[in-house]
Amino acid sequence: MTPKRSGEVVPSAPKRKKAVMCLMEKIRVLDKLRSGMSCSAVGREFNVNESTIRYIKKKEKEIRRSVREAAPESAKVTSIVREEAMEKMEKRLNLWIHEMTTDKKGVVDSIVVRLKAKEIYGHVTQGQKNVKPFSASAGWLARFKRRYGVNNVKLAGEASSADREAAEEFKKHLLSVIQDKGYVEEQVFNADETGLFYKDVGKRTYITQMACKAPGFKSFQDYATLLLCTNAKGDFKCKPLMVYRAQNPQALKGKSVNHMPVHWRWNKKAWMTSSWFHNCFVPEVECYLQGRNLAFKVLLILDNAPVHCCEELKNAHPNVEVLFMPPNTTSLIQPLDQGIIKAFKAHYTRELYSKGFQALESNKETTMMDYWKSVTIRNVIDYVGTAWGSIKQATINTCWKNVWPDCVQNFEGFEGVAESIKNSVENIMHIARQISGEGFDDMKEEDVEEILAEKAVEPTNEDLDEMAKQGIGVGSDEDGNESQPRTSRIDPLTAAKISEWNSALERIFNDMIECDPMLDRSLKFKRLTSTAFAPYAEMLKDLRQKAKQTRLTQLFEPVWEGKLPTPSTSHERQTPEVELPNVDMLPSSSSA
Repeated sequence: MTPKRSGEVVPSAPKRKKAVMCLMEKIRVLDKLRSGMSCSAVGREFNVNESTIRYIKKKEKEIRRSVREAAPESAKVTSIVREEAMEKMEKRLNLWIHEMTTDKKGVVDSIVVRLKAKEIYGHVTQGQKNVKPFSASAGWLARFKRRYGVNNVKLAGEASSADREAAEEFKKHLLSVIQDKGYVEEQVFNADETGLFYKDVGKRTYITQMACKAPGFKSFQDYATLLLCTNAKGDFKCKPLMVYRAQNPQALKGKSVNHMPVHWRWNKKAWMTSSWFHNCFVPEVECYLQGRNLAFKVLLILDNAPVHCCEELKNAHPNVEVLFMPPNTTSLIQPLDQGIIKAFKAHYTRELYSKGFQALESNKETTMMDYWKSVTIRNVIDYVGTAWGSIKQATINTCWKNVWPDCVQNFEGFEGVAESIKNSVENIMHIARQISGEGFDDMKEEDVEEILAEKAVEPTNEDLDEMAKQGIGVGSDEDGNESQPRTSRIDPLTAAKISEWNSALERIFNDMIECDPMLDRSLKFKRLTSTAFAPYAEMLKDLRQKAKQTRLTQLFEPVWEGKLPTPSTSHERQTPEVELPNVDMLPSSSSA
C-alpha cells in the first residue's frame, strides 16, 4: 500500500526576479553579441534567461531604430520598442519645451503642450499611410513627463503655492548665508539672461506688417541674448554680455571686440557660454571691490537654468559663492526680474525710437522703413550700452526688496520702479506719434508692454527636425562656434573626481614599488607626489564635509527658524556620486 504523503510543504526554489531592461541596456546586450559572445554568456552577465537574450537579438533592428529616433533621456527609462513616429514626435516636443522655457525660465501649460504634440505628430507623419491616431491624452502626457524628466509643464490653472513657499524658504536661507558670512550690499550680485528682439518696433506698426510679408523673413534673425549682472547696492553694473548668432557680422568688420560697451560672444544659436563667469564677471567684480577697499568675497545669485552650468559654478572660484534659486521662483524673488530687465528694455526701445525720429528729422526723404533696415548689430551694441548705463541705482536697489528687504535704501525723489517704467513707456508712445504712420500714430500702452515682455524664440517644425537630427538645442554650444579665443569647458571639480585621482595615484604607487628594483627611488616619488597632492586631499575633505550638509532642496520642508535642518541619513547616502575614500590614504611625507 502506497504510503500517504507528508503534510509538510517542500519549499520551492526561489523564482528569479523578472528583469525589465531599458532600451539602452538592450543596446549593450546587442553590442556584446556583436563582439562574439554567446547568448548564454551574455545572459549570465546580465542575469537574465538565455531566451530573453535571443528575443532581444531577434528584435535588434527595431530596438536600434527606436534608440536612434528617441532622445537619450527616454531610452534610459523606456523598456519597449515604440512607434517610430511617436519617438520622433516626443524627441521634438522635448526640444520645443526646452526652447520655450529656458529663455523665460518658466513653465508651459499642459493644454498647450498637448496641442503642440498633435501638431508635431501630424508633421512627422505627413505623407505616411495607415497612420495610427494620436489624441495626446492626459495619460500620455504624464508618461511623457516621466520618460523625459520634464518638470516645467503644469496643468492648466495649477496653483503656484509651492513656488511661493520655495521662494520664502530660499529667502530665509539667503539671509542666513549673508548674515553668517558677513556679506555687504556691494558684495552680493544677481545675474540673469534675457532675449532681445533688437528691431522690434511693435507688431501693429506698418514696419512689422510689411517685414513679415517679405520672403524669407524670420524674427529670430534680429535676436540676441544678453546677460545682465548688478549688485544689491545698485552702484555697480557689470558690462553686459551679448551673444549673437553670427561670427563676423559685416557691421563689425575692422572693430575690436575687446573695446565695445558689451562683452561680445557669438554662437550659432545665440546662447550663453560659461566663460562669462571666469573671463568677465570675476575680473570686473574684483576690480570694483578693490576700488571700494572691500574684501574680494562675492555671493552670486542665479536661477537654475541649465545654461548656468550649476555643477561647474559651485566650486568655480574660491572667493565666489554661488546660490541657485529654486525652479519657478524667479518671477517672485529674482531682482533682475522685478523690474531691472524691463527698465533696461524700456530704455533700449526709447533709444531705438529716438534714433529713428532723429534720422527722419535730419533727412526728410528718409522713411522709418529706411531707418529700420539700416539698423545693424553695431547700432544695437551702442543702444544696449546707452540703455544699460541709463538704469539708475535707485531702480536696481529697490528691485532687491523681495529677496533682501534690509538692503533697500530710500532715494530722495525716486518715484518707484513701476512709475519709472511707466514714464519710459509714455515717452516711447510720444516719440511714436511724432514718427507717425500706421501703428505709430495710435500706439497704446499695451503695444509698448508687448515689446518689453519676455518672449521666447519658438522654433518651427523644420527647426525641430534639424535640431533632432544634430542632437542639439538652442542651449547647445557647438565646436568652433565662438569668435573669441576659445575657453575650454571646465569640468566640475567634484569629490568623486578627486577621489578618482586619489585611487589612480595609489595604484601607480603600488605598481612602482612592486616593479622598481630601487625601492628608495619609488618611495621618494611617492613621498614627493603625496606632498604635491596635499591641496587636493584637503579639498576632498572639505567637499566630503559639504556633501553631508543639507542641500537647498531639502530646505523646502517644514519651517525652520533661521537654522538649517539636520540632513537625514538617506540623503547623506544619496549625495556622493561614489563612495569616498579616506583622505588620508595617501601617506604623508613623514610616514614615507
